[in-house]
Amino acid sequence: MFRRLTTFAAALVLLSATAHAASLETEMKTVERLRGLTFDHPVTQRTITRAELPKVLRAQMEKSLPYSPDDYALILRALQLVDAGSSDLVRTMLDLYQSQVLAFYDPLTHTYFALDQMPSAAGGLLDNDTLRQSVVIHELTHALQDQRFHAGERDLALQKDTDGSLALHALMEGEATFVMLDYVLDHAGQKISDVMDSPEALELLTSSMNGADATIDPGTPRYFAESLKFPYAEGLKLVIEGYRRGGWKMIDSMDENPPRSTREVLHPSEYFARLARSAASPPAFDDESSLPGALTVEHLGEFHWRFLVGNAGAGWVDDRVTVVQDLRCDTTVLVDTQWQDAAHARTFRDAYDAFLRKRALDPRVTLDGTRVKAAYGADDKLMESFLR
Repeated sequence: MFRRLTTFAAALVLLSATAHAASLETEMKTVERLRGLTFDHPVTQRTITRAELPKVLRAQMEKSLPYSPDDYALILRALQLVDAGSSDLVRTMLDLYQSQVLAFYDPLTHTYFALDQMPSAAGGLLDNDTLRQSVVIHELTHALQDQRFHAGERDLALQKDTDGSLALHALMEGEATFVMLDYVLDHAGQKISDVMDSPEALELLTSSMNGADATIDPGTPRYFAESLKFPYAEGLKLVIEGYRRGGWKMIDSMDENPPRSTREVLHPSEYFARLARSAASPPAFDDESSLPGALTVEHLGEFHWRFLVGNAGAGWVDDRVTVVQDLRCDTTVLVDTQWQDAAHARTFRDAYDAFLRKRALDPRVTLDGTRVKAAYGADDKLMESFLR
């Protein structure tokens, strides 16, 4: 579900520029030189006006969501990811994207979309031409990921796995940002490999993440802002670590076997240990439910639990969260989680119970070893049956 927050808002204002390009041939050759891989075929491109952008983004959202935009907003509220009083969430989200988007690559249609104007909030430290080229390089890296590593197919395969999809996008955005930064350094006569061992240089490389908040309306729900930034900020850290371990060959291995969860993104040592073992991929997450009125079954992962309960979300192993709606349109949420040990399970249970009560809810929470179950909402019988 939540992966759509990054799928079509694919160019967060890391560096600010307009991304209109009459031809992509020169930029494609630059990406090939920097990345050490070649495109299989030319990239389809389409230039749209900023006036067209709201309609395009709305269409992108509707084709990506497995339910209506209204149900999407209802689910966000039910899971307490946004405040219950937040109004017109879909419009707020689209307004955020419109203010941020410079260009984006759509892996479903394999098309590069360029905007004819930069956002009104745009600004940058480099000259406009370098900035513009940087964004094109970023998005063409996504096209390369799609052509060489089937990123679009992987994205579709993870539609039922919120956490796995967000982890995939962290790798994709981290790599595209890293290539973009490599371009900026190359343009200045430097090589990215020469600065990997310098803390000061690495801080400079990642500083583009730090100014993102300044371009986001302070009234935007924190969840939208944090889930939009996560793939860029944490993904870049993951890719930098991969490059330090094995250069572009390691990045190739990462593209062939992406992180499975936001836990692996947040704890790179676990991810690289799995890569070294060449562990097989897990089965696809099953989001089916036999419960009448089930709106969705979600796989939230460490990112979302940390968002809700802070450090008490550490130690996450697995989860399955079901949102059910009755005939009066009231919701019931059923949460089933697994933790790496009993201590982490207890910490999460206490923190989640306290969090929900602060939200004026009356949760029922159980602990059984490393398993924590919670239920809250309108249907008492359903909650009792679930907790049994």
